[in-house]
Amino acid sequence: MSFAVSPGELLGAFGLSGIVYFPLHEASGGSLDTRTAEFLCNVGLPDDFYFKSKASAGQEESINLAEWFGPGDGTLPEECRAWLVLSYFAASVIALDPETGKVYAFGEGEPLDSYVHLHRDVESLVYALFLFKKFEKSDHEDADVEEQVERLRAEIEAFDPLPFENDQSQWNLVLDEVIEGIW
Repeated sequence: MSFAVSPGELLGAFGLSGIVYFPLHEASGGSLDTRTAEFLCNVGLPDDFYFKSKASAGQEESINLAEWFGPGDGTLPEECRAWLVLSYFAASVIALDPETGKVYAFGEGEPLDSYVHLHRDVESLVYALFLFKKFEKSDHEDADVEEQVERLRAEIEAFDPLPFENDQSQWNLVLDEVIEGIW
């Protein structure tokens, strides 16, 4: 299979210790979407300061979203009960619908039913992270950061418009913080 970002490009951006590879496996209750499984096995998922793969979190924690949140967190919508936890990003838990391969975000402190459809698939998520990492490594000294952020946003949107459809999405918040000089 061909993907938007190659294993070599991802390794070049995040380094050998910054990529987590997942074995092909059966998700609880059914199979993981084939394209998602192939991507996670062959290309991998970044793991760095800003994007913490679930694989790098405590291994004693379940990857099942239904087991992730406790009663004090609220009621997890029924459609989310079979989803898997992928990572932490921008004060959010990032989850995967194993049947469709779609990626969702649950904002910290937000009601569980206000989750956001963040990416059409894991490939889109990783591609956006790859572009963000390249942006982060580039020299911003002589250029207008706001202009560069808009170019980055346009490049991500050209591949998948979902990350910016919701004004409160994690990507909108992150890029706003970059403009403000927080990142």
